[in-house]
Amino acid sequence: MRHPRQLTIFLASVSVLGVLLVFTSAAVASSIPTVATGVASSVSTHSATLSASVNPNGLSTTYAFQYGTTTNYGSQTSTKSIGSGSTTLSVQVAISNLSSGATYHYRVVATNPLGTAAGADATFASIAELPAVVLGKPSLVTDSSFTPTGTVNPSGRSTTYTFQYGTTAAYGLQSTPVSIGSGTSVKAVSATIAGLAPGTLYYYRLVATSPAGTSASAGVSVVTTGSALPTTGPPPVVSMMAAVRITASSVQLNGAVNPEGDQTTWHFEYGLTSNFGLETTPATMTGLGIRPINAAITGLRASTTYSFRLVATSAGGTYIGPTMTFVTKKAPLPFPRALTVATRHSHGRNGVWVTVTGSLVPPPETGPQLCTGAITVAFQRNDPRGVTFMSLRTRVRSNCTYTLTTWISAGHLHGQRHFGITARFAGNASLRETAKRVTVGV
Repeated sequence: MRHPRQLTIFLASVSVLGVLLVFTSAAVASSIPTVATGVASSVSTHSATLSASVNPNGLSTTYAFQYGTTTNYGSQTSTKSIGSGSTTLSVQVAISNLSSGATYHYRVVATNPLGTAAGADATFASIAELPAVVLGKPSLVTDSSFTPTGTVNPSGRSTTYTFQYGTTAAYGLQSTPVSIGSGTSVKAVSATIAGLAPGTLYYYRLVATSPAGTSASAGVSVVTTGSALPTTGPPPVVSMMAAVRITASSVQLNGAVNPEGDQTTWHFEYGLTSNFGLETTPATMTGLGIRPINAAITGLRASTTYSFRLVATSAGGTYIGPTMTFVTKKAPLPFPRALTVATRHSHGRNGVWVTVTGSLVPPPETGPQLCTGAITVAFQRNDPRGVTFMSLRTRVRSNCTYTLTTWISAGHLHGQRHFGITARFAGNASLRETAKRVTVGV
């Protein structure tokens, strides 16, 4: 039986040990934060909101977002506290002063006393800024011409401008497109529009197009000097418009024109919006009756919706067909630049160990993010039949390499001192299938 004083000391020791066990258990349960990078939202030309989830795992934790145009990031939001709980919390931070039309990389980073955790890299693209256009007052108005003026700011992207004009608010004609580069300053623009009828009201506007899209000013009107001439006949009629032979980068636009007896000039207008901004080379016809016409267009974007319409003009006036659309096809996937295969082997009893290694080389100007997917490695006898006696699968690693090791029994080789190996990459959402064969001597 314990003495009362001994019993008191024993119970106190047990109590201290229990506290130590509780403290040790809590310390073991804690860890560096658990983080996951989320999606970007509210993306605009110069700003975006980044999101993530963070679990402090029981210790006082702060977090921030790193971001930039490369995976080196270079910018970071201010550090914020998220407390010391043990549940996963959603966080958001708004960033600004972004470049327009640029791809940004970002990730979340969280730190507590045990260390720092970084989320996976994610990307978003800021919205490209459209050209800015301002239409000025016309100058040098005569009975057959006038000079519209204005200003265009390319907003940092290669830009062309044109003046659309016509005897109705649908315009139908345009000046020759002119390139003004890709700067960020305002540039004065103008064009001489000739071949007009005297004493006639013309509508016109300024249109600028860049890879970001098309901007158009409000339309205004001008009246040429002199007395109006009587029309010689009805305006031409256009019909039967269709887009055919559509590929990822080209299309053929079809239609029909009835000149109604007068010399008639026709062309197709097309572009990324209903402002169009581009046109085919004008062609001329005369006579009566419907005549089929077509125009081939190249240099289009893949998987993109285009608007188009047919315009015909004669002395009788201008006829503008309805606006229609077509969608270019998806661009074909590129092949990898290379698929490499290397082998090494070691002999064992009644067979050989073979290790196959290699790499998938993405196309130029792409990165290792394309290195995903399966590799099938087929082993073939080297006799006249060359049949496959074994087929194994592995996967491409994130560093674009692959490897597998297998045992080949002597029975598989049928006495041959060589056998073939074919590595076949099955392709993925960004790359096409490809294969490489080598011969191995044993």
